[in-house]
Amino acid sequence: MNHPTAKPAATLSKSRNALKVLVVDDDPFQLEVISETLRSLGISDITAESSGEKALHSLAQASAHSPFDLMLSDLHMPRMDGFQFMEAVAKGGFKGALIIVSGQSGEVVHSASLVAQLRRFTLLGSLQKPVDKAALLQLIAKLA
Repeated sequence: MNHPTAKPAATLSKSRNALKVLVVDDDPFQLEVISETLRSLGISDITAESSGEKALHSLAQASAHSPFDLMLSDLHMPRMDGFQFMEAVAKGGFKGALIIVSGQSGEVVHSASLVAQLRRFTLLGSLQKPVDKAALLQLIAKLA
């Protein structure tokens, strides 16, 4: 599912505790659950944003010397859904990896995965809500 040529070397050489992660979900509870799960996996540099617009701002603010290595994004969000968000992020030249997190049907998640591949994201995979810690760890391990 991922494009091996798209994997940034900087991301591949980082350990989990050095990863810089952006989590995007309009549900505050999900943001907290996903952030806490990431912390339990040894990841401490986590930015949680409640909308695609806020996440785009965080991406723009991340310096070239400290870009996000990994982004976890919901699909169903108001104003800017996950598909629109992926389009905007791709246009911005995001070089990190992506995990799609959704409560949507398998067909919708599959469509989002195809869009992510077409937009040349390094797609690690997708997770259903609620996020399972072991499944998340398995996807993050693909960065090593």
